Amino acid sequence: MKKFIVGTIFTVLLLMIVISVQQGLLLAKPLPYDDEQKGLSTQITIHLSHVVAENTPKGQAANKFAELVEEKTNGMVKVHVYSNASLFNDENEFRALQKGDVEMIIPTFSKMTTYVPNWQVLDLPYLFHTEEEVHEVLTGTIGKQLLDELGPLHLHVKGLGFWYNGFKHVTSADQPIHTFEDLQGLRVRTMPSKVLEKQFEAVKATPIPVSFSELFTDLETHTIDAQENTASNIYSKGFYKVQQHMTITEHGILGYAVLINENFWDSLPEKIQKQMLTAMKETTEWQFEQATLMNEKDMQKLMQQDHFTVYTMSDQERQRFKQQLTPVYDFYRSHIQTNDILTEIEKVVTP
Repeated sequence: MKKFIVGTIFTVLLLMIVISVQQGLLLAKPLPYDDEQKGLSTQITIHLSHVVAENTPKGQAANKFAELVEEKTNGMVKVHVYSNASLFNDENEFRALQKGDVEMIIPTFSKMTTYVPNWQVLDLPYLFHTEEEVHEVLTGTIGKQLLDELGPLHLHVKGLGFWYNGFKHVTSADQPIHTFEDLQGLRVRTMPSKVLEKQFEAVKATPIPVSFSELFTDLETHTIDAQENTASNIYSKGFYKVQQHMTITEHGILGYAVLINENFWDSLPEKIQKQMLTAMKETTEWQFEQATLMNEKDMQKLMQQDHFTVYTMSDQERQRFKQQLTPVYDFYRSHIQTNDILTEIEKVVTP
């Protein structure tokens, strides 16, 4: 019996060896080198979270940046983009960035004013008159100066640049906004910026901070009567479905700060950092152009919607609106301004 068992085991082993040789599992030559696998063991993954739809200026720019980073680094860096607050919403994304739970976010600079109060200069109403002025400020020395303010605050984040969405307008539910007096008594959604709060208080409206991800529901349930936003956001998020009126006011701008976790950034090789900054610069230039085109197209779509009226505030009423908001500048200068950044911006913008 013992000889039979040993013989059986020997036979089975012999058959396994024969089959393995036939299948090339034993004595096989090393696999040919695959160029596509080069660097996979050291590939750097970046998770980029933002809260708006992909078909918006910010959403499109995030995807463009991911594409350019992969191209510039020859695949060494892969940026995974998470849109529509699918990873973090605008209430918790900054804390997640600080903790390193996500490598990059793109919050509105208005959201960041809780941490960098002086950035509220960009929220001042009727500060900018043209997109060329916005571009010069956000991408030039002034923009760099604003981003550099992050360092001394020890927030553990680094600013890579500013992106632009467009000029803001006002939408309302029950009554059109033809003059600033029409805002009186309305509950208006605002981002957590003292300057934005003062802006609506100046016209006797009630500013109510609401997360962007909750805004549609609050408009739909009439918790909020009105809100300010760009045409691209109003269209892409469907705010026109739960509001009846829109007034083209161009009273302020909406923009974003592209932020990266500082410890993560410092861990990157210098070559990778330079490549990413090149990708950021190219994306920013591309993004400004796309934002203009997208807002123009979405404005046309909004004008074609049934049961949604689009009204353009007259130049005379816009001037009255601007004059009414003068105290907001006084508030900024006396309560927030820590340097001469507003003076520098006023040298760039036309009177």
